[in-house]
Parts: sequence; C-alpha cells; structure tokens
Amino acid sequence: MLTPSEMVLMSIVVFKEESEELTSRILNLGIFQPVDIRTIEKELEDLTPLNTEKEYAEWEELEVQLHQVAKTLNLSIFASGKIEHFSPDMIKNFLSEVEEEVSPLLNQKEEIQNNLQNVETILSQIKDYIPFPIKKSSTYTFLNIELGSIEEKNLVVLERTLKNIPHLTLPLKKEMGRVVILVVYLKKDEVFLTKVLKDIFWQPMEYPEGLPEIPQEMQNKLNAELEEYRNKIAEIDKEIKKLGEKYKEKFFAILGYITREKALLQAKKYAFITGRTFLISGWIPKEEKNRVVKEVRSVVPSAYLEIIATKTLNVDKEQIPVRLKHSKFLKPFELLITSYGLPRYGTIDPTLFVAISFLIMFGAMFGDLGHGLVLLLGGLLLKRSKQETMKQGGSLLAWCGVSSCIFGFLYGSFFGQEKIIPALWKNPFYNINDIFRVSIMFGIGVLTLGILLNIINSLLDKNYFRALFDKAGLISGFLYWVGIALVSKSFIAKAPVPPAYLVLLIAGVCLLFFKPVLERAITKKNESLGVSFMESIIDLLEIIMGYLANTISFIRIAAFSLAHVGLFMAIFELSRLLSGIGGNILSFLVILFGNILVILLEGMVVGIQSLRLNYYEFFSRFFVPSKQEFKPLTK
Repeated sequence: MLTPSEMVLMSIVVFKEESEELTSRILNLGIFQPVDIRTIEKELEDLTPLNTEKEYAEWEELEVQLHQVAKTLNLSIFASGKIEHFSPDMIKNFLSEVEEEVSPLLNQKEEIQNNLQNVETILSQIKDYIPFPIKKSSTYTFLNIELGSIEEKNLVVLERTLKNIPHLTLPLKKEMGRVVILVVYLKKDEVFLTKVLKDIFWQPMEYPEGLPEIPQEMQNKLNAELEEYRNKIAEIDKEIKKLGEKYKEKFFAILGYITREKALLQAKKYAFITGRTFLISGWIPKEEKNRVVKEVRSVVPSAYLEIIATKTLNVDKEQIPVRLKHSKFLKPFELLITSYGLPRYGTIDPTLFVAISFLIMFGAMFGDLGHGLVLLLGGLLLKRSKQETMKQGGSLLAWCGVSSCIFGFLYGSFFGQEKIIPALWKNPFYNINDIFRVSIMFGIGVLTLGILLNIINSLLDKNYFRALFDKAGLISGFLYWVGIALVSKSFIAKAPVPPAYLVLLIAGVCLLFFKPVLERAITKKNESLGVSFMESIIDLLEIIMGYLANTISFIRIAAFSLAHVGLFMAIFELSRLLSGIGGNILSFLVILFGNILVILLEGMVVGIQSLRLNYYEFFSRFFVPSKQEFKPLTK
C-alpha cells in the first residue's frame, strides 16, 4: 500500500503453432503487459519481431466499416463476450448483405425527407405572409405564386406531372369548363414549371388588387402533406429498427471477435520468432505470478517460463510500469494522485498520506455540518453512476462531506448557524489566533512528512548523497526544525536562544555550502568550484525562502475557515435587512440561495486550495513521477 505493486518480468517460449492459444489465454487474464524484450536484454537485439501492422490495419478498417453500417441501422453496438470465429471475407459479405437490405429504405427515407423539407420551406414562407393579401412572386424570397386557369381535364395531368416537385395547387373556382387555380412552387423549379404550364395551355391571370388572404385550406393541405411524409418516415424507421434487431447479435459477435483479434495482434507486436519457436515477454504484478504460470501450464505444459525480479534487471525504474493497488477507502483518492502523475516504480505511493491531509484541509476550510451533509448526499448520488470515474468521484465527494460534517461539529456550525449545535472544539471566528497557530503547526507537520518521504525514496534508490544533501534531504530538514525552534524560542516563548541552536544552524548551513566539494570528491566531477559555490549560495537562499513560504502558505487553511464564517455573517445580515422589505419569504430566499452559492463556489475553491497545498507544498518535496502506467492487454 505504501509503494506501487511489485512487478516481475515474465518471458514465455512455445512452439509457433501453440502461440495463438497461449496469447489468447494470457489476454483473458488481463494482467499481462507485453514489452519489447530487446529494450531490456541487449543480447536479444538480433531477434526478429512479428510484423503485425498490415493485419492490424485490416481488422481496424473492418471495425470502422462495422460501426458505419451499424449506424445506418441506428444500432449502438458493443463487443459480445461470446466467442465466434469470423474471417475477414465473412464479415465483408455480411456487411454487404446488410447494406443491400437497408439501402433501399435509406434512399426512400432520404427522398421523403427532401420532400418534407421542401414542403416545410413553402409553408414557412406562406405563414410569413398569411396576414397580408397575396402579392406577385417578386415579393417572396424562395417562392413563386402563379394565378391562372386551365381546362378542367388538365388538372389531373398537372398534378401527375408535378408529383416529384415540391408544390401546392389550390383550385379556387370553376367557370366555363376551366378551373382557376393558385400554384405555389419554389423559385428553383421555375424553368420546369413554366414548361409544364405552357404544355397544358395555362392562361395567366392578373392579381386583383384586393385579392383575399391566403385561405386556411391551403395551410391545411400543406400540413396534411407534412403529416403524410412524417408517417412514411416513421414507417421506414420501424423497418430499419427491425433490421437492426434482426442482426444486432451478429454485430455484437463480430465486434467481439474483431476486438479480440486486435488485442492478439497488439500483444504479438511485442513477440519474436525463431525457426520453430515463439517468444513473448511482459510485466505482471508479483502477486499474480502463480496465477499466470498456472494458466500457461494448462494451455502449453511444455512451455518454457522465465521469471525475473526487477531487482536483478539492469533496467531504469522509469521503464517499469506502475500499478496502484488500494483498498476501497483509498481508491477514490487515486484521482488526486493520477491527475498530478503516477509515483515512479520503487518509490513511496503517497495516496494514504494525501487522503488524510486532503480531508483534513478540506474539512478545516469548509467545516459545516449542514453543508457536509449536502456534499455527502451528492457524493452518494454520484456513486450510482455507471461510469467508474463518476463513481470514484462520488466517493471522493462523499468523504469530503464526512470531513466537513466532523469539522462542523468541532466548529459548531450548521448551515452557517452557530447556535443550533455547540462547538466541540473552537469557533474559528472567536479563536482566530488558535486557528492560525494550528494551521501553521499542521503545515510544519506536512512539510516534515514530505522531507521524510524524500529521504526514504532516496534510500530506496540507494542514493545516500541525495538523502543527506537534497533540498528536501536530512540536512535541510534538520535546518528547518532548528529554524522552527529558534523562532519559537525568540518570538513566541520570548526566551533567550540557547547557543547550541545557533551552532547547529551554522553547522547545517556550512554542510550545505560545502556540498559541491563533497559531491566533487564522491562523483569525481570536474566542474568549477567557483560556479559550484555560487550554486550553493542560490540553493541555500532557495531552501530558506522556500520553506518559509511553504510554511506560511498553510495559513490559508485558517483564512478560509474564517472566510466561511464571514460569508454567512454577510448573508444573515442581508437577510435581516431584506426581511423588513419583503418579509420572511424574501429573507428565507436570501439564506437559501446564499447557502447554495457557498456550497457551489466556496466548496470548489476549498477543493482547489486543498489540492494546491498537497501538490505544491507536499508533493514538491518528494514526488518522483513515472513514465509508465501498468496497462495490461485485455480482449
């Protein structure tokens, strides 16, 4: 729990014909991260790797096509756990068959949608002018409106000819064997309409000055056409949905097989072949070693296995993948660690320390029983999400709520009210000096822990010089505590400073100042001593100013706890003033929205400040980032 999971390097050698089954079973375990063994064992540099890029690209292209065809069926697909075998040709033939079935429906739907859109355009144009008399075509942006007459027998011919053209024909009256009609069509179809009207002996008529408004039946007719088109589209969608239901299981199975094949090829990318054998290597957690060995032996009893501990490997620790393994309580706090970076393999995993420090800081700055209960409830609701990240975020929010509740009891605060529950410890507003003092002491403790963790990391790396002389090393930590003792004696206790303190302080400064000489003697570097001593002076100033600034930075814990109280004093005062204007209802609304504002804004700011103190004041002392996350291949 205090360090990432210990890893081992496993190499497996089998005959070529056994490689497919072996790789498949390893993927099923989900705990094997393949690695190019040539980067670790230099004597194996001449091994020939498998060339899987072309085959991988083919499967990837098939996956894209599969999703595209599924999209035409409005089908969301996922990989099925059921294993079926499909060759690329089988998949291509299946997709072609589905496309042949769905294409006519899609073409028909597209045509109807175009007609629907055109009718909607006409209707919208007409509606814009409904309150006014009909004008000449030049009045409208997209429409032409023709008034004229044709022989009654040609009315059917006109409707049949214009069947595929967005239009509206409205018979107005009959006189002497002819029908006076109003024709509405899009301007883009003007050439075609002019020819059609000429062929049926169209006789245009002048627009009377007082022509009445467009009749309601014109709109009714257009609306009826719209409804008809929409019903047809709904019917087509039903047919497409039926096709999706018919083929969805096969889509799931094919995607599952493609995903499996891609994963196998991804693993084989790190595999090597000789005349008859197949070699694959990878990282596995040490605690899973026996499980992997048992699985390999069950598939290929004759397989040759080699398991090497990381301690015996001549490999940089940055190349070893990191796997964090935590309890259910600590798991949500991994979000805070991974957003900064993963701790390098073989160093301290700070998740436990961050969980404690973050919750203390958050609760101290946002101590309120009522607000804590709101955060707790919000966190529990988020935990019901299906997304793992949201679940962990919900757990983290719930723990923040618990911390706020605890400090709410300590401060005696419930939704900003300080008279409902008694303070079990101190109210920040009435004990300002005590709150500031505790904040500084907490900061000293956090910085000291950072120094200790840096010393431990240096010892784990067997870098004893860094453990002593680093900016967060033993000597710097010693100077920090001597400085704290001097300040406590002279400014707080008002007592004379013992000479021993000054001697220790001078001794520590001298050791850090002559660090270049010691480093030169140990590492045999030929750097200029003058430049090195200048660097020592700068480092000393940085250490003194850095520790002072980092310690003072923790005052913000007290400052935000006071700000929380101050905000509510302002909210309650505003509520009291407005009660005389708007009565109790307005007063209640001010308090309600004031609490919501505090929970949302101050809660977010306090969370950011808690992270900042951990990242910049704590992590900067010891954290060594990793370049590799443990990402085992899975099917």
